Amino acid sequence: MFAPRPSAALAALLLLLASATPLRADSQGGSFRLWPHAARDLAMGDAATLLAPGLESLFTQPASLVGMDSWELGLSAQRPAGLDGLDLNSAALGLASGRRLRSAGECTPTSRHAAALAVQHLGATLADDSGWGETTVALGLAWSPARWISMGLRGGSDDGVDDGRAVAMSVGLRAVVLNPGLEFGWVAEDVVQRFHWQDAPDDTRRRASAQVLALAARLPWRLDVEVQGRWRYRSLERAGLGLEWHPLGPAFALRGGFLAHRRLEESVAPSFGAGLTRGPLRVDYGFRFEREEGPGSQHRLSLRWVGGRP
Repeated sequence: MFAPRPSAALAALLLLLASATPLRADSQGGSFRLWPHAARDLAMGDAATLLAPGLESLFTQPASLVGMDSWELGLSAQRPAGLDGLDLNSAALGLASGRRLRSAGECTPTSRHAAALAVQHLGATLADDSGWGETTVALGLAWSPARWISMGLRGGSDDGVDDGRAVAMSVGLRAVVLNPGLEFGWVAEDVVQRFHWQDAPDDTRRRASAQVLALAARLPWRLDVEVQGRWRYRSLERAGLGLEWHPLGPAFALRGGFLAHRRLEESVAPSFGAGLTRGPLRVDYGFRFEREEGPGSQHRLSLRWVGGRP
């Protein structure tokens, strides 16, 4: 297995520990809000789980972790809409082994094994100057017995210190339906929530499950497209369409997408973004239009460092 240099591994560990530091007040917790990590996801309407995204797929489709070549380090910062001072930060570190060399007709590189660890913190300073914070930790494993198929498993937990905790398990499947550019993905997630209130003698438990189906294709003119739907409580919760165009090759990408919500009220939010790759470093930016907040109400910036490439 490829491994990062000791200095890189120490820096990654420090970043993960820094991201896990809670704010100065407790949170309610217990919801397991594992937000997508990469700005690429936000820019593509949350429909960016296939075509081997690598480390960033820990947050969305664990089976796509085999898209890593060797090791990757990712950092992300976001300003979600809805509350002033709300911040979302995450850090992730992934390792992969058994890298397969790309054949002449293969567009999606894979490794045989992959593992990734992430820490995510959501927090804010409220109107009364009190703090609110929630920390989520996730671990993912993936295996690809053949180039055309991979399976992934993700487990995670969030902690609201005193009032709530949630444990979640996700299983993912990714398959290349038509070589070289058509992929299918499926994710099933099960979340067990436990809340504890001061006035209640016993804990309150709740279980929720969800499934995600996705289909992605590489089209002519260096254009990639993915459609995705998420079902929860046996009804369609949201659907996304994502586009990624590489006009100058892999070094530069333009992205766009639409995310439609159907759970509480129907709404469609367009999104846009771009990505720049230079050597082992990739910088991505994405923003989403929200009806309540106006253009650009959600911003996300993410960095990805890829090591071990020849």
